[in-house]
Amino acid sequence: MSFVEDDSIQIIACNNPELPSELALLPLNRGKLLVSRSHAVFCRISLEDLPLVMDLATSRIKASDLPQPLHETLTSHGFFSPPRPAKPEPQTVQIQITNRCNLLCSYCCTNSGEPREREISLETVREVLTTTREKLGPGIRVAILGGEPLLVPWALEAADFGASLGLDVTLFSNGVPLASQAMAEQCARSCARGVKFRISLAGPTRELCDDKSGNDRFDAVVTGLNNLYRFGGEAIIDLMLFPEHVDEVASHLHHLRGLLPPGIVIAFGIAYVSGREVGANLFESHQTMEEALDRISFEAGETIAAFTPSPLADRREGCSCAMGRHLHVRSDGSLFPCFKMEEKVGHLNHEGFAASLQHVHTHPHPARDLKKCSVCVLNTLCGAGCRSDNFLYTGDPEVPLCDTWRVRVVSELLADDWAGALEWPVHHLLSEAKRRNIPCPSELKPVISSRHLLETR
Repeated sequence: MSFVEDDSIQIIACNNPELPSELALLPLNRGKLLVSRSHAVFCRISLEDLPLVMDLATSRIKASDLPQPLHETLTSHGFFSPPRPAKPEPQTVQIQITNRCNLLCSYCCTNSGEPREREISLETVREVLTTTREKLGPGIRVAILGGEPLLVPWALEAADFGASLGLDVTLFSNGVPLASQAMAEQCARSCARGVKFRISLAGPTRELCDDKSGNDRFDAVVTGLNNLYRFGGEAIIDLMLFPEHVDEVASHLHHLRGLLPPGIVIAFGIAYVSGREVGANLFESHQTMEEALDRISFEAGETIAAFTPSPLADRREGCSCAMGRHLHVRSDGSLFPCFKMEEKVGHLNHEGFAASLQHVHTHPHPARDLKKCSVCVLNTLCGAGCRSDNFLYTGDPEVPLCDTWRVRVVSELLADDWAGALEWPVHHLLSEAKRRNIPCPSELKPVISSRHLLETR
């Protein structure tokens, strides 16, 4: 059952010009969630204040008649302001230049390993980069990916070319090739030309990292990063954080820093369902992930930016964080609107890069265009979820994984000003629903296999 069919939603016939014209009340464990679809704003209303809100909406009273705390709540949540425009998001392009990899990570989101039978050439990548600069302008973020991109002889030439066009180019590597001093020196030269590097680690110790990687990795990466910095380069470390590694990360992170170049930035990566990762390496809930980060911050003395709830987070109307502003080129030339690569939109040899770029930018799939979401009072806030998740869990990107339980837990999180919860993975929402005693499925499983597992070759 779609939540919009639930008779517990109350549509308010608002005739007060001080408020948005479209208002609705959704049920909460404590009070009601007041929502405006037209303004994409929301806030919790206590049962005690509910009669005042109804009187205000029907012009029985004015905003100036409200008690100061209620007036401040509605003001801070945007109910007395003009509609907020959707924030223009930066355009991004990702180019997977090979599926070949020297590791076999158990959590690999792209199922990398063997190269595809036909993979794109340097000439093709140069054309993609040139078109990106021509169509989108300078400063556009471009990611060079694999597999392991540094196994491709021309990877750095492609990255350097993109940087020379004024693009913001980042090459993502597992770091093993940097153990070669010659490769590290070449990468350092690319750094000097403006190319950025992000190097991943699968754990804070040799044992943990190599176990997750399916091959020897840790020592090579540590050696490689020191080589890179010795030649004048720099990089950011993406340290994967898995639930079973929290103790070791907290206790060994300081030692890891001692092995790496001084001052190197370490960011934490979180696994998600895609490719070979089918759920074994995921945090059970958002709460357990936050607790893990808090523990690491305390025990390892690391400063980790906290996610602060904000009632006026940027308005979202796309179906996912990347829809409408991103194009991913797979190593065989297939094109996707999202890095998860589940919903194919074209191919370099058929529709072409420029036409597909135009298509994704002009068809961001707003929730109001989806049949199930078109009349939902939350559609300008929820955005209908991630289309790749929809594809995996319902078999159709146009059919969101949405039922009474999901919108109920989203409503509770919005009432707590957690606008960022709209981007939580579905299993985190399910765990949160259980924690709040909201009736929900016992588990959710994909109904189809990830495209990564089906189209590796």
